[in-house]
Amino acid sequence: MANPQPDDFDSLFNLEEEYYTEGYNLGVADGSRAGRIEGRLFGLEKGFEKFAAMGNLAGKNAVWEARISDQNSAATEASEYKLPKLSGGTRLQKHLQTLYALTEAETLSTENNEESVTDFDDRLKRAEGKVKVIEKLVGEGPLTLEASQPATSGSGSAQERRQIKIKIKRTDAGGESSMEDFNIRHARS
Repeated sequence: MANPQPDDFDSLFNLEEEYYTEGYNLGVADGSRAGRIEGRLFGLEKGFEKFAAMGNLAGKNAVWEARISDQNSAATEASEYKLPKLSGGTRLQKHLQTLYALTEAETLSTENNEESVTDFDDRLKRAEGKVKVIEKLVGEGPLTLEASQPATSGSGSAQERRQIKIKIKRTDAGGESSMEDFNIRHARS
């Protein structure tokens, strides 16, 4: 014979399952929200890094272009320090034109879809390769600065200070000076 009245303790038999299901559903909802936020932040960070790298390459191209056009101009500015002029002929100019086409800001897409991201990554890799070729042509090596290390003042060992090595040409003396080291902080001021 079946008991027609429901037992008040029947709900206790399923209590663990109810709490598990409720906790699982809350966790999925919270994880989904947190995942979207973290994903967006990660995407912004990586996008910024890629565009900063592309801007760095575009800046190198602009400096090289200016050094070539300085060579062609008749009027020179009176300055204590000048970068050496570039002589690479038409081959160097073709490489610089290609690098400009790869790094031109107006043609870079900021859309967040698979095709745009793939195109940007491809252009960045090709531009990095083109910079290596140009560096070999002009006889300059890559200049790497690690922004994660803080610049220090003149105190400390040489390993603790970040150094930039540049070759400068003094126009007043007419000859090239030797490689000189400059601390980052002093070079900016």
